[in-house]
Amino acid sequence: MRPPAFLPALRRFAKRLSPLILCTMLAACGGGVAIGFGYYDDDFDDHHDKPDRPAPETGVFLIAGDLCPTCGGSLDGTGSGARFDAPEGIVNAPDGNLYVAEKNSATIRRVSPQGVATTFAGSVGAIGSQDGAGNAARFNTPTRLEADADGNVYVTDTGNSLIRRISAAGAVTTLAGAAGQCGSADGDARNARFCSPQGIALDRQGNLYVADTLNHTIRRIDRANVVSTIAGAAGSCGSSDGRGGAARFCEPQDIEVDNAGYVYVADTGNSTIREIAPNGDVRTIAGAAGQCGSADGVEGRARLCRPAGLALDGNGSLFVADTGNGTIRRINTSNAVTTVIGVAGSQNNVLGPLPGGLNAPRGIAVFGAGALAATTQNLVLKLVPR
Repeated sequence: MRPPAFLPALRRFAKRLSPLILCTMLAACGGGVAIGFGYYDDDFDDHHDKPDRPAPETGVFLIAGDLCPTCGGSLDGTGSGARFDAPEGIVNAPDGNLYVAEKNSATIRRVSPQGVATTFAGSVGAIGSQDGAGNAARFNTPTRLEADADGNVYVTDTGNSLIRRISAAGAVTTLAGAAGQCGSADGDARNARFCSPQGIALDRQGNLYVADTLNHTIRRIDRANVVSTIAGAAGSCGSSDGRGGAARFCEPQDIEVDNAGYVYVADTGNSTIREIAPNGDVRTIAGAAGQCGSADGVEGRARLCRPAGLALDGNGSLFVADTGNGTIRRINTSNAVTTVIGVAGSQNNVLGPLPGGLNAPRGIAVFGAGALAATTQNLVLKLVPR
């Protein structure tokens, strides 16, 4: 049975209290934690914007990359002089830079607030799984990123079925999984196995959550570096709501976690958005399984099409990169879905005033107060919805 209608709003109110509650429980609120995970801080996405600044102009704006349809490849540079090759995940880190997982070039790129793009880790076109510093490291189809308050960046190294960590200084290490070994084993991270994981998110207690895409499961790596499956069943693609292992997902590609411990999943193969409560209960909060569409509305009346990216803002809104529709959707605290950027069915990048246009957006991140950053067809864009 679904919870009463007033509970989503009550839950969102509780989220705003939860950081204070957690600080009383943790021995060193805001400091480092075991195995090198920094505490997640939802507010660091906004800390570069002063609260008294006017709201930014709405629209779609270029940060880096070029609209030229033949301008592919991976090239460091500034603004339209930079090139990206299938950028996917994006995260706004505490140092003020955006970090981008560039799938085809097997690199992690860094984009400064001034739009200067550089290669942070990996070497263009050099596929592998080696740990190391900067361009000595190797990745294989990295897809999603997360950052902690200490400046570490976490990577789902999808082609290697690994979870990697990059220190603020650029040193790459492997946290969990074994290169090239697709599996579903839980346990110590050295013995655990993943299968083409994509989404990754960090909670305030230092736990990493992973959308283990081809296992159709949601995994957790705790502060003791132990991997467990919290929802779904390995190898079972489905759409059932339920608790823990009774629930089913189909190729989930991104994940977010809020201050109260609720986990949100872009269940890409089902074209739905799912919510996992702290007690493990899974429910569908937007879309209908197997129904690709673009309708706005509340919960089951809304339709999405292969959503692949998620971002939570400080007001409790969940933004969705609705890849199959070429749009950005917003799910508010009452689970009402609206289209805020782009035109459904028009897969075309259009800069300027809203509604603008996007070509198969993949990654999305909060980018200061009232703004988002997104990856779409070899571009990194700033999006400002109303």
